[in-house]
Amino acid sequence: MMHGKWKILIVDDDLSISRSYQKYLESEGYSVFTANDGREGYIAIEKERPDLVLLDINMPVKTGLELLEDLNRTFDKKDIPLVVMLTAYGELEHAVKAMNLGAYEFLAKPVPLEKLRSTVERALETLTLKERIAHFIEPDNTPFKDSIIGRHPLMIDIYKTIGTLRGNKATVLVTGESGTGKEMVAKAIHENTVPDEPFIAINCAAVPENLIESELMGYVKGAFTGATANREGKLEAVKGGTLVLDEISEMPYEFQTKLLRVIQEKDFYPIGATEKKRFNGRIVALTNKNLKELAENGKFREDLFYRLNVVIISVPPLRSHISDLEMLILHFIKKANYMMNTSIQSITKEAVDFLGSHAWPGNIRELENAIFSASIKAKDKILTRDSFSFLVPEKKEQNDIKSKQNTMPDFVMPENLTTLREVERNYISFVLKQTNWHKGKTAELLGITRPTLDKRIEEYDLRKDD
Repeated sequence: MMHGKWKILIVDDDLSISRSYQKYLESEGYSVFTANDGREGYIAIEKERPDLVLLDINMPVKTGLELLEDLNRTFDKKDIPLVVMLTAYGELEHAVKAMNLGAYEFLAKPVPLEKLRSTVERALETLTLKERIAHFIEPDNTPFKDSIIGRHPLMIDIYKTIGTLRGNKATVLVTGESGTGKEMVAKAIHENTVPDEPFIAINCAAVPENLIESELMGYVKGAFTGATANREGKLEAVKGGTLVLDEISEMPYEFQTKLLRVIQEKDFYPIGATEKKRFNGRIVALTNKNLKELAENGKFREDLFYRLNVVIISVPPLRSHISDLEMLILHFIKKANYMMNTSIQSITKEAVDFLGSHAWPGNIRELENAIFSASIKAKDKILTRDSFSFLVPEKKEQNDIKSKQNTMPDFVMPENLTTLREVERNYISFVLKQTNWHKGKTAELLGITRPTLDKRIEEYDLRKDD
């Protein structure tokens, strides 16, 4: 492939390295010129306007870092070429400073020629990304406000349910897989009903069993050893606001009776108190477990379950409203820019398509973490397909295969009774066809090792074209 349109400047006082890189990159079709130190490099950049600069750090007259500082001080940001820093020392301090000054990459010398080629190609690819941008992110100086995101009918139903809660204090049970955004739903309920009242959340799984009562109900001075003063519990502190009980399934069984009474009677006794306290707030319980099933198995109080189940909101997994993915991606990029001080300006179509191919077993939380991670490590303020190389693309494909396997559209029981050996042969053949003869995936789905699968294929004389 010819790259004649790309101009590369090599700034290095080691002539042998400089000439070696120049000869190699010219053989790859690039237009390459050199400078011997930082001062010559600055002059060459002003004159030639290269697309990419390979810049050594330790040079006489002016170091690579000093040159990079000059470029940041005297050039408009859009006019600074991409810079790949080179060093024979690999010092942490230099690497951090170079990246803070906007360097695209930091490589330790000697750089293998293949590594040099791939780095140059990847760097210059960012200059052509504008033709493949899926979304531009407009700068926004207003404070970021997190919220529930989505236009899918399942999300619209949640909005409608939240809308019915204004003016009442009905208990709400929010269910959904881990990472689906149940906490955001709880916050949305609060902000759309009693935004000026306290919002208090407590994770039932994180509070020791012997402390859950004092945490929620509080206590009076002298109630027990160590109670040297009155302490206000969360039920009182929330006033007319929202009390979120996260992981409600983990609440100690013995305390569930007392919580049931609070919901029924709207009052409670702090530990050691003789006078009741009024509960004026709303309880929003969150769970990723099936409370009804737990109740049927005696692991959760059935009467409490029905008291919590007055209004139920089921938050769907991301795979069930995947049409909202692009909206969520943009939302989390803006959130990363605000919270992590990143400055992502755009994301490519390839990146969006790749994210759409992922299974997202961790749901919204996994997507948010992926966007944050990619934003922090992003080059040139653009999220590309490579920005998400830490994601495993096979997950969704494997899930689809498993789904096909479970439905088994082409595999039927034989009309006549046959041997177990013949059944095994037919089933292995079926799974091989479902995976398009991908032996690694087939072995995983069958629960056997790859050598065992190879042995069965040979034993049963299975062929791809059968």
